Amino acid sequence: MTMAKPSFKRNPPSKSIAKKILIACEGKHTEPLYFRAISRDLRLSTVKVIILTHDRTDPLSIVNKLIEERQNKKREKTWLSGDSAWAVFDGDEHIQKDLNKWYQVIQIAKKENIQLAITNPSIEFWYLIHFQDHFANISSSQAEKRLRQHIPNYDKSICYYSARLKAKTEEAITRANNLERDAKQNKLPEYANPCCSGISQLVQMLLNLGDY
Repeated sequence: MTMAKPSFKRNPPSKSIAKKILIACEGKHTEPLYFRAISRDLRLSTVKVIILTHDRTDPLSIVNKLIEERQNKKREKTWLSGDSAWAVFDGDEHIQKDLNKWYQVIQIAKKENIQLAITNPSIEFWYLIHFQDHFANISSSQAEKRLRQHIPNYDKSICYYSARLKAKTEEAITRANNLERDAKQNKLPEYANPCCSGISQLVQMLLNLGDY
């Protein structure tokens, strides 16, 4: 009886697809720097945070970029059921410019399961509530002016996460949640000024992933 020859053929290595979080930001510097800093700090090994680059800054273009990139991932069969896509943009400027288009973008995002992280009036307000409470309507310039009381010589092109914001992130999340609670109690419009709706949830989700 002939003995079967042993096979030395190696099985191909299993391809592990990491959980993905797609983030598209309105800002070219401030927001991408901030989220990249969080991702680097957490040293996530089982999660891939992808900051998408794009040429447009209006909310509809940001949402469409996420839809396009997610579709690409699905075609590549690398999009998992637990993956998420987040659009990060400001409020007041776009609301005042075209209110109908603003609501259209919100509805498209919800229909397409794009998560929204909206800071109203601006990302500087999210930074501000790391240091203090603020519940009254505020403009973008006022938010930046108040922020400079805590971060002198504030510069949009500099990342302050590790040096100034990281230690106060939980405080900011609590304040953002309080703002959202008060807005609901007072029956204010969704994403009414001031708010950091969604951005606190996105940051909290990233911080929780750091535990794995």
